[in-house]
Amino acid sequence: MVMRKHLAVLLVLAVILFSSVVACAEGQYGGSLRIATTTSPPTLDTMANTHTATREIGMNIYETIVAFNGNYEVVPMLAESWDISDDGLVYTFHLREGVPFHNGDIMEAEDVKASVERYIAVSPMNDNLEILEEIKVLDKHTVQMTISRSSGAFLSNLAQPKSLLGIMPKEVAEGAEARHVDIVGTGPYKLDEWIPDRHTKLSRFEDYVPFEGVPASGFAGKKVAYIDELYYIPVPEAGSRVAGLETGEYDFADFLPGMDVPYLKEQEQLVVEDLMPYTWVVVYLNHSEGSIFNNKTLRQAVQAGIDHEEIMIVSSDDSGRLDPGMYFNEQVWHSDAGAEFYNQNDPEKAKRLMEEAGYNGEEIVLLTNTDYDYMYKAGIVLERQLTELGFNVNMKVLDWPGQLDVRADLSQWDLSFSSHSTRFDPVENNNYFFPSTTFFGYDNPQMADALRRAADHTLVEDRYAAYEEAQAIFYEDVAMLKLYDLGIWQGWQDHVKGYEPWYMLYFVNVWLDK
Repeated sequence: MVMRKHLAVLLVLAVILFSSVVACAEGQYGGSLRIATTTSPPTLDTMANTHTATREIGMNIYETIVAFNGNYEVVPMLAESWDISDDGLVYTFHLREGVPFHNGDIMEAEDVKASVERYIAVSPMNDNLEILEEIKVLDKHTVQMTISRSSGAFLSNLAQPKSLLGIMPKEVAEGAEARHVDIVGTGPYKLDEWIPDRHTKLSRFEDYVPFEGVPASGFAGKKVAYIDELYYIPVPEAGSRVAGLETGEYDFADFLPGMDVPYLKEQEQLVVEDLMPYTWVVVYLNHSEGSIFNNKTLRQAVQAGIDHEEIMIVSSDDSGRLDPGMYFNEQVWHSDAGAEFYNQNDPEKAKRLMEEAGYNGEEIVLLTNTDYDYMYKAGIVLERQLTELGFNVNMKVLDWPGQLDVRADLSQWDLSFSSHSTRFDPVENNNYFFPSTTFFGYDNPQMADALRRAADHTLVEDRYAAYEEAQAIFYEDVAMLKLYDLGIWQGWQDHVKGYEPWYMLYFVNVWLDK
């Protein structure tokens, strides 16, 4: 009898322990997460822009018809399945039923149709859907899309996060200008408050319906909003992000300076990891008619003369690598095409090309910002390198939103810093290189032709060959200046559980153990 009592007690304890472990593994509900970011989003309209700050917040609010998982594969999301006609021209999407929007409406096919039409009207990446000939509502839960030619990139275009085709209610999609659109999606978090330069507050959407048809991975599968509230707080000063993380003012901090990482790693209450690759650092050249860099030879002079390695060492905080690829070497699309033009560090060649181009001391306006420390530091080095080559450089240092405002006026700049985050499919770069969508005046028919062929092919090997051709043109024509691949240091309190560095800030399926 005593033995039975002991066994009963042990069994109860085992059940309690097992339940505790399962609960911990599945996550705990509650609490607020304070996230120190580098900048405030210029807008929360994910369709109308490609800015990282907008995307990082918007991915919690909006969901797409299909989504990328952690292996860069397109899988179901709001569409639970789809059919493709034998000729590859007709896609029929079968939508999930009973999926609510944040305003209480239930998502239907008309909402999907209106959202796609709005995307085509306002997205800077709308060229990716130029092959879409017709979109029809077959019934409440079925949408049919017909494209003009077969494409290996069509599903990727619907899933890409850069200029997110988030599904919103029809009345929102049809009734608002891009800058004033109501922020209403189907995602696990909803917008509570946005005060630019102060914070963006999201709260759990209690009626969220997760999709469990595929494993949780990347932006796909079951999403759980464990945390009650997410506060995205712009903290442009890196030292303030470090101090706030150390004191516990912030639960999470992005873009930590490499010089502070060894010390932060010694703090028992903190977790610090490197997210590599995160982005590649780029300098846009103004190709517009009348701009000084409308001269290809002068663009080649800049490309020949700069020292990428010095720029990387100074600005990357020990989280950079040199690589000529327009796509990261972790991806199937990586190529070394054009590598002979990358990191030449040949001042004499640059000076010869400057003379050949007829450069005569004209002012070169270089834009950078203080919100992204690596862009600011890289700008200082690039300004010095160009000055030493003989260029008359005027570097303007702004905040990130201010830089974007100036960049929108092609008469105000010649070179401008930015970065390119992971491209899940190479078509995500197309908007930079088509005259109808580029913002810096680029126009090269050979590049456009290569990119169109790459998007149209359905076999990966054929697409790769075309993209390799495009990358060779990228370097020969000096479409942009790729400087280096950048990882970033991220840190969080050890009570933040379930966070996995991947692509960008994303706090779905993350919980607080405190």
